[in-house]
This record gives sequence, structure tokens and C-alpha cells, in this order.
Amino acid sequence: MSNQASADAAITPNASVPPQGDALGRIETRGIDVIPDSERRGKPSDLFAVWFTGNLTFTYLLFGGILVQLGLSLTTAVVLAVVCNLAWIMVGLMATAGPKTGTTTMVVSRAQYGFRGNQLSCFFNLVICLAYEGLNIAIATFAAVSLADFAGVTLNGWAKAAVVLAIGAVVFTLGLYGHATIVAYQKFMAWALGGSTILFVAFVIPHVDWSYRPETPLGGSALMAAVLVGISIVVSGPLSYPIAADYSRYLPRSTSPKAVALFTALGGYLPTILLTFAGILAATVVDPSDFTSSIRGVVPGWFYPIYLLIIIFGVVSNCIYSVYSSGLAMQSMGVPLKRTRTVWIDGGIGTALALLGVLLTSNFLEAVENGLLWSIYWLAPFFGIYLVELFISRANYDSQALHDRSGPYWYTGGFRTAGVAALLLGMICAAMVSNTPYFTGPISTYVLADGDLSAVVGLLVGGLSYWLLTAGRRKAGVT
Repeated sequence: MSNQASADAAITPNASVPPQGDALGRIETRGIDVIPDSERRGKPSDLFAVWFTGNLTFTYLLFGGILVQLGLSLTTAVVLAVVCNLAWIMVGLMATAGPKTGTTTMVVSRAQYGFRGNQLSCFFNLVICLAYEGLNIAIATFAAVSLADFAGVTLNGWAKAAVVLAIGAVVFTLGLYGHATIVAYQKFMAWALGGSTILFVAFVIPHVDWSYRPETPLGGSALMAAVLVGISIVVSGPLSYPIAADYSRYLPRSTSPKAVALFTALGGYLPTILLTFAGILAATVVDPSDFTSSIRGVVPGWFYPIYLLIIIFGVVSNCIYSVYSSGLAMQSMGVPLKRTRTVWIDGGIGTALALLGVLLTSNFLEAVENGLLWSIYWLAPFFGIYLVELFISRANYDSQALHDRSGPYWYTGGFRTAGVAALLLGMICAAMVSNTPYFTGPISTYVLADGDLSAVVGLLVGGLSYWLLTAGRRKAGVT
């Protein structure tokens, strides 16, 4: 057997993996291989808790605060939050490929790019997941340090490192045990986090300055730029999840695609809207650049530690996505390791990044966070191409062929030229209209008054160019 064939045998459908099923408290043995019908169970409503709990995260509170800091009125900020978060529908549509193929998002995307062409997207997905792991564990650690300060305990460097390792261990363990354990955990935490978050919003509302107006009302090009930046910020939330099929692939093949899309989209949309609204409203009375501390002025003293626990468990629940899916992305790249091994690697790297950020310098975390703004260059066109391909194929893929290097999805030399070209074109166009701390595209500077349309342009250019470049094959009756 060749080295490449040996590598494939470690992770592909017919590998010698005992069919132990997917059960709570049992380490999941399946990776990117096709889930057999005999092991598929559950119902689409299970997806609601998976996406609801993982998105009760501090990030969206910050998004709301940023919209106010941009100088937008409350009405404009709320409208942007409501409309732009409808991008969760795209995440829901992406999830529909899971039950039909029984495999992960990054394997399904081989249909768009070919085996080798898809490795670029797998690499980007892996890097983004690792960066989010480090950020989330660090954010949870800072909240834990604030909780200790509230209790009158000052944590030194060693104690902070211990907190990082403890939080990393929890996230790693959940990611290691895999799908069934993650679903059960998210269902349990949905009630605790959801109820606490609603209580938090209830405490914020009486303090809101409903007559709030920006100190310097925006108009003309300044208003346009702020709105465009706001759009990209809000849309980047849903678009940061190119992993939806990873959590729906265990559902029976006959599961309704509409139900899969609905419960996935609603699960992400509702907590996102709730926390973004909370961030917008709270920013009228507290410092939105430091919600962790400033929020003490608008919640009862006894609730403040609960608020910090919401942050800790919220980002932990969100971090699970990254730990679990990064391992699958590594397998999709062709790394010849079982899923359990890839989780060890990813968990170690993510925890190490968090240690660097917490112990060395906060500037490191800021650099990572600002660098993640570039991820939209890939995420937006990837989504556009993926959704156009789903529309064309109705997700009627040959699941086994998606793992076969001699099959139809190998294309030419492992590349589907139309997909790779559409992705690169979408990325370039997204960069040209972006405005980040490290790079501002020329169109953003000279046409958009430093506004940012990277998410929208990347999505549209990627999807439209893929549609046009594959027109010939469709006309010939070849998908």
C-alpha cells in the first residue's frame, strides 16, 4: 500500500474503525468518514441547542457596543443587527448537506475545489479555528480573574496559567468525547445560559438612555462608512461558522432539509440578536470598550459574578466548535491521523495561544483578534461558492466518492479550476473593499470613504463567479 493510501485509510469511510456509534460519555471514533445509516439518530430540533448555547457569547455584546462606538444611532444599530444577522440563514442552508452526505463541511467542499484545491480552504479553516480557540480560552480566563478579584482573591501569573489550563482541559475534553457529548452539554447549558442572559438583559433595560444620540451625528460619507463597517462586523458573526454540516451529519438521511436549516439558523440568530441588542443598549450608559468591568454599574451586586460566569461558560460553549471542527479540518487536509489525535494537537495549540496572550502581553491577543478580521476574505467567498454549489447540486453528492481520489471529485490533478479561481477572485475583491487595522483596500479608501464591504462583496463575487465559471459544465449536463 502506498503512503498516500495508508494516510487515506486512517480517516476515510472504509477504514478499520469499529462502529461503536455516537453516544454520550463515549469517545467518538468517527472523523470525516461517512456516518453509516445505522449510527444516525436524533432529530433536527437538537441543532437548535447546539447553535443557541454556543452563540450566547461575549463577542456579540461587543459587537453591539462597537455599533454604538461607530457613531450610529440606536435605530440604525438595531436595524443593522436585525437585518445583517439574517445571514444565519446561510449557515442553516450549509447544514443541510450534513444528513445527505453523512460527512463534514470541509469534505463536502471537495466538490467545489477538488481534493487538492480544497486543502487551501481546509488550512484557512484550521488556522481560524485555532485562533478562536486561543481567544476564547483567554477571554474566559480574564473573566475568571475578574471573578476572583470580586471575591477578594488576586491571581498571580502561575494561578492565571492554571486557570488557562483548566479551561483548556474542559474544552478539550468535550471536543475529544465528540458529537453526542457536545450535543448533550449544549442542551444542558442552553437553559442555564439562556435564562441567565435574559435576566442580564432585564437588568440592563431600566438603565438604558433611550434618548441617546451620538455626540457628533454622522452624515454623508462618514455615515456611509460607519454603516458599511457595521454591516461587515455583524455579518462576520454568522460567516465565521463554515462548519455547520459537522453537527448535522449524524441526523438520518431522510431528515427534512427545511427543518435542518430552520433549527440551525434560529439557534444562531436568537442569541446573537439578544446579546447584540444588549450590547447596543448597555453602550448608552456604560463604557462599551470594557464591558467586563463597566457593566457593574447597571446590574445588582449579587448578579455581577453570575454575569462573569455567563461570559466564562458562554465562550467555553463557543470554543467547543473550534476544538471539534479544527480536528476535522486537519483530517480534511489529508493529515493521516484519527480525529482523537487531531483534537489533542488542536487543543494543545489553542491552549498555548491563550497562555501567550494571558501571561505575556494583551497586545498579542489584540494582534490575533485584529488578524482574524482578515478571515472574512476567505469566509465570505467560501460561503458564496458553497451555497451556489448546493443550489446547483441540491447536495446530491456521492458520499463515498467525496473520499475517493480516483473518483469524480478529483477533477483534474486534484483541482477544480472553476472553484479555485472563484475563491481567489472573491478573496481579492473582498480585500479591495476592506478596512482593517492592518490593511485598507484601495476601493475602501477612494470609493467607500474607508467603509468596509468585504463580507458582502466576497460573498457575491465568489458565488457569482463560481456560477459563471461552471456554466459550461452545467450546459453539458455535467455538475
